[in-house]
Amino acid sequence: MRETLNETPSSPLGATGSGALIARYRHWYAQERAANEKMLTMIESVPEAARSDDRFVRAVTLAAHLAACRENYLEILQGCAFHGPWWPTDVPVDTLRSRYAQMEAGWNAYLDSLTDDTLVRNFDAEEGGYRYRWNTEGQIFQLLGHAYYHRGQISLLVDALGGTTVDTDYVDWAIENDPRFGGTE
Repeated sequence: MRETLNETPSSPLGATGSGALIARYRHWYAQERAANEKMLTMIESVPEAARSDDRFVRAVTLAAHLAACRENYLEILQGCAFHGPWWPTDVPVDTLRSRYAQMEAGWNAYLDSLTDDTLVRNFDAEEGGYRYRWNTEGQIFQLLGHAYYHRGQISLLVDALGGTTVDTDYVDWAIENDPRFGGTE
């Protein structure tokens, strides 16, 4: 049974001052990494007999798409041309873990290089013949929401295929990582 407290779990949310903004994104990305781990475990829980089903291929493709978006935007935000594609196909399920580990290491380093000032700067990008300018914070926030969206789809597909699903909600992660509940944050 969980202890009930009348105070907010510890986190950088609501903090103010220098570095508070980027601290929030680092915090949210820590939760995303934990949710990615759970998502990969869900996909791997699908029974072998169901892995030839188109829904399994779709779940793996969605997971590869999430990684591709993170990989591509990491390059774009650092001023490089992205390598694409946005929707990888024919992705072997056993390549996802190493891909995520490499992508997450790159994002950890990138987020560690940002400050509140650099977070709100604009970046320029070109895609499909269109040029656009947006701010770094807006793009990072988009990636967070995009991941929630597709992990939900993956969870539904895994469930339909007889795999084991787990909750990847932020609030559960925040409580699990709160030292007052035995967590480590």
